[in-house]
Amino acid sequence: MCETRFDIQNIEGDFYNIEGPENNVDSIINVIIGDIASANVKIDRSDRSFPANVATKIDHNMLKTKRRIVLQYKSYSSHIESAYTLAEQNIINGKQTAMELLNEMYCNSLEKYDIDSFEPDIAQVRQHADDIISDIIKQLRKFVYSSANVTQYKEQVEIGLNVVVAHGFVECCVLENPNNATN
Repeated sequence: MCETRFDIQNIEGDFYNIEGPENNVDSIINVIIGDIASANVKIDRSDRSFPANVATKIDHNMLKTKRRIVLQYKSYSSHIESAYTLAEQNIINGKQTAMELLNEMYCNSLEKYDIDSFEPDIAQVRQHADDIISDIIKQLRKFVYSSANVTQYKEQVEIGLNVVVAHGFVECCVLENPNNATN
């Protein structure tokens, strides 16, 4: 693990070494991940089929290495829907807010690859699809761990990140919708 060290010799004036206020705010995504983490899920590794519309979206975006997160999502799909339902009961516009956050992360990722987020070029999206998903997971990881209500176990958070991003993919907040395709 890399770390940055500073050798500060003299400090003049006021110095406050405290966490930023954004670290003391709860996150809707962490509520969702917490609900997913506490779900009793039976994972069937032998069932590797996707619903037709998800398979079409995977093919449309030419997703390769990150297809596996959709398999994780498949095992948790009913649980994530109930987690969003619970979030909606406790947080006004909970699901919509979470989906907007994921879409914003998607747009940020597109811009990192010089892809117009307003009218994405599908050829460029396809070229970078797996990297875009990886980048969204990375952004979401940073967001989740800097929130106040982080789930206790890192393994659960990591699975939850994949499931939440895959759900965003299935809900067409992440990557492109084949129904909107012009080519």
